[in-house]
Amino acid sequence: MTTESDTNRRNDSESRLTARQTRFLPVLLASPTYTAACKKGKVSRDTLYMWLKDPAFKAELDRQRNELAAQGFALLSQSVTKAVETLVGLLDTKDGRLKRLAARDILDQHTKFREIDELTERIEHIEQRLRSQP
Repeated sequence: MTTESDTNRRNDSESRLTARQTRFLPVLLASPTYTAACKKGKVSRDTLYMWLKDPAFKAELDRQRNELAAQGFALLSQSVTKAVETLVGLLDTKDGRLKRLAARDILDQHTKFREIDELTERIEHIEQRLRSQP
């Protein structure tokens, strides 16, 4: 969700960019490499590296990257239930190999989840103890 302060920060950051930088950002974000972005956006690599040293350009690039990542994560999150249901459904297949692979995937993911949950709990406990120390 975009808040008013997010919009203001974006507008402040964008207002400090040149029109050329603003047009180039989507090209940069959509390209697999800086070289490809420079070629497609008709910007020299030297110019790009100069822009990357500019705090306003870098901040806007980071903000847009984070926004894209958040959108991607949201899309993946919407598909988790369907993916789990698919794996669980494969446990009923007659193909023994497929059934074994599905079972292994489910157990592996469950184990990873438990490990991460345990580590998170331990870290929180350590942080709490550190905060309570004088």
